[in-house]
Amino acid sequence: MKALLFLLCSVLSATCVRAADFVEQYDTIYNSLTVERRGSVVELRARARGSEALESAVDLSDPLQLVVAYTRSLFGALYLQPNPKRVMMVGLGGAGFHRLFSAAFPDSLLQTVELDPKVLELCQSRLEFKPTANTPVALMDGRMFVKRDKQQWDWLILDAFRGGFVPPHLKTEEFYRECAARLSDRGVFVSNLHATTELYYSDLKTIQAVFPQVVLLGVDGRGNVIACAVKYRTPDITDSSKWPSPDSLMKPAFKGRLDLAAIKREQIQIPTVRMKDARVLSDDFAPVEFLDALKSNNSDQKR
Repeated sequence: MKALLFLLCSVLSATCVRAADFVEQYDTIYNSLTVERRGSVVELRARARGSEALESAVDLSDPLQLVVAYTRSLFGALYLQPNPKRVMMVGLGGAGFHRLFSAAFPDSLLQTVELDPKVLELCQSRLEFKPTANTPVALMDGRMFVKRDKQQWDWLILDAFRGGFVPPHLKTEEFYRECAARLSDRGVFVSNLHATTELYYSDLKTIQAVFPQVVLLGVDGRGNVIACAVKYRTPDITDSSKWPSPDSLMKPAFKGRLDLAAIKREQIQIPTVRMKDARVLSDDFAPVEFLDALKSNNSDQKR
C-alpha cells in the first residue's frame, strides 16, 4: 500500500510540474514574442525571419541567478565605475540583470526604458518581475527618453532588441553622442553587440567615433560582445591589470552567481584590421538589418 501511495504521489507530482510548463506566443506592433516555461526557468524569445532569438531568461527558483551568459558580462562596467548610483537601461527583456543588480545595490536607481508594453506585461505576469521605486520602467522609445532626460547616469546600458535586431536609430553616431551627454564624468556606456555579422565592425567604429576609450568583453561561445566605453581620455581604462581587484568589487548577492574574475578575463582586443572598411552609422546611413544579415567569416577574424 505504501509503495502504491508513493507511486501515486510521484505521478501527481510529475503531472503538476508538467502542468506548470507552457509555451505562449504573442504578436505586438513591435515584436513577435514567445514565452516558454520549463520547470523553474522561463524564457522570453523574439521571433523573426523564421527563427527565434533568446532575449532573456529567469530561473524562478533563484531569480538572482543570471541564466543568460551575456548579462553577467554587463557587470564588467564595475571595473570602470564601481559605484553605480544611477543606472539607465534601454531594453527590459525579462529583467534578468535587474534582479541581481538591485540585490547588490539596493540603494541605487535602475531606470529602465522599454518600448513594448507587452514585454513589461509578460515580464511581470510570467517572469515575476516586480518594479519598485528603485527599478521603475518607462514605456517609451529609448532614444526619445535619452533625448528628453537631462539627468546624469553612472551606467547607461543599451540592450534593446526588436525581433532579434536593434532598431537602427539606436545604432547611430548621433544617438551615441546623446548617450555620452547623459553620462556622469566617470560614467560608462555599455552596449550588447553581436560579433557574428558585418554590423559588428560598423558598431565598433561608430562607438569609437564618439567615445575615446572602448573596452570589449567577449562572451565565450555566445557571439555576444559587451562594449564598455567612456568619454574621458585619462586614466587609461584599456589595461585590465590596472583595474580594481575582483575581490574589492564583490557584493554578498554576487556569491555563487557572478564570477568577476572570469569577467575580467573576457577582455578581447578591438578588431582594428576588420574595422578599416566599416562605415560609421549615422541617422542618414544606418543599414542595420542589411549588415546584420551579412555573416562574417569568424575563422579569420583578426582581433
